[in-house]
Amino acid sequence: MPPYAADLEAWWLGSGYDAIKDLINGTADDLNPQQCGFAQQMRRRLLSFDNDSSVRAQIIKDWPTIRITRGVDYDANTRKYAKYIASNIFRKPQNGGINFDLAMNGLGYLDAMEIRRLRLLKATHTAIEAASPRESRPPMLKELERMSSTNFKHLHAGLRICILTQELTKDIKQRKEVTQIMALLNALVPSAVLLGNDDDIDPTPHSSGVRDSVRFSVFEHLTSNDCFSRERQEVIQMKLRCWCDTPDYPRARDAMVRYCEEFKKLEPVCLNIINDLERKKGDNGLCHYHAVSADSIMVSGTDTSIGYDRPPVDSSKLKNVVLTQNTSLASQVSTKTLTITGPLLAFHPLLRGMPGREISPATTDGALLAREIDPPPVPCYPNNLSKTLFHQHPLARELDMSTQEQASLGLLLPAELADNREF
Repeated sequence: MPPYAADLEAWWLGSGYDAIKDLINGTADDLNPQQCGFAQQMRRRLLSFDNDSSVRAQIIKDWPTIRITRGVDYDANTRKYAKYIASNIFRKPQNGGINFDLAMNGLGYLDAMEIRRLRLLKATHTAIEAASPRESRPPMLKELERMSSTNFKHLHAGLRICILTQELTKDIKQRKEVTQIMALLNALVPSAVLLGNDDDIDPTPHSSGVRDSVRFSVFEHLTSNDCFSRERQEVIQMKLRCWCDTPDYPRARDAMVRYCEEFKKLEPVCLNIINDLERKKGDNGLCHYHAVSADSIMVSGTDTSIGYDRPPVDSSKLKNVVLTQNTSLASQVSTKTLTITGPLLAFHPLLRGMPGREISPATTDGALLAREIDPPPVPCYPNNLSKTLFHQHPLARELDMSTQEQASLGLLLPAELADNREF
């Protein structure tokens, strides 16, 4: 996960505070704000500050400690926090508007929600391409993705600019120092999103040009004369609102509410698509075993057939032979290896000990499905039925589970294995 806004602000107000002081206090060189070339000089200074690799390395090093110290888990329950954000942090204008004490945490919850959305979409697109590369995405998925991306772009820029302009337009008794406002700028609009590994996702929807424009406009404003005068405050608001095309708070909040609703709809849609694709893949990938004679060669695959052109195999060599994922009965008794074209069938553990092949080769081959090549000695009813006893966990009967699921979890065991267990 990349660092969230509240974590970045905590770092810039702590370990990175001296770097901000050097940036602000070192701006007075040969030129003053009234001279030509002052803006170009400030831009070069800001770019040098933004591209400082030592600062980025220190943020990456200190961020895990800051996150643990703050103790806020933004990724815990994104659906739960969607309602909390709208009712307690970014409230309706008539209900108090933004709760600035919790605003930075609110941005963290929204970023965590967007990262989860992007990962769901990435996993869904990968599953669709793997199942059928030529098949297009479902129309509902396309529309939800388009609308949620547009709304997040509006709320991401709008809410951040609202928080920033609120600090820039406070009166002298309430406003923060210039260095603290610069720390807030570095947290709200960082020069680069620091990703920990290849799996991290950048939730920032705007381009680097918009980011650099916002950062330079605020930095130039803070280094100008009388930056907190009413005239200068109106100028910076015009630059951030009009030049950068960011919505005001009512529109940004409306986009946030729509985004949260679309996220709630998108999550089950993506999960259902992935589950359907996995189910279809599992159904198509099952191995189907046809009836084989005693002298024929059995091959595991998606469609097995009888190899009449191969020499007969001695049945005595087939004893205690077990099918594996990359071999067949024929390959285990000969030097030739056969390639399996499909996934191996999930063998049912309860079929072990069940006869079938020696009675009716034309029906379901229960012994082969159970990987039991050696048939029972008496293939006559009622002795042709499996005599294997099973021990079932007493609470397993109350569970809505199949026998295969119980056996895979160890809730249903053959008596022979259960009695020989060592504790």
